[in-house]
Amino acid sequence: MALKESFANVLRAIRSKRNLTQRQLGEVASRTYLSKLEAGKSSITIDKLNQLSGHLNLSPLTLLTLTISEQTGQSASSLVLKLRDELQEILLDGEFDGLALPGNEALAMPALLRAYRKPLVGRSAGTIGSPGQTELFFSENEPSQA
Repeated sequence: MALKESFANVLRAIRSKRNLTQRQLGEVASRTYLSKLEAGKSSITIDKLNQLSGHLNLSPLTLLTLTISEQTGQSASSLVLKLRDELQEILLDGEFDGLALPGNEALAMPALLRAYRKPLVGRSAGTIGSPGQTELFFSENEPSQA
């Protein structure tokens, strides 16, 4: 099933469940456009997704997650866990250090782990890891400072 068709199914289901008509969503988009979206004949833009999800009192991520779930057959919760894991990996790798992503430090390194981290420096050749990696300590005592 195409992504447009999956989005169409999700949008129709949510609108129906909330007893909303296309006319009631007219503040966000024309009935013609909504009809095309719900028929899987048109793709939604990011801006329109944001507006539409706001009008439905949902996050755009919720609509996208439900759409991907519909398309792939994966549960929404497994997709959310995958998203969290991918975000953690991206943030830990520092791939987006130049972007203003407020509050993501907690996602990148949970507080429990931040208390027990120690940068790895001066590793000898042939060891696993590279300078700048973080070694995690799991003990009740604070790690000794090198």
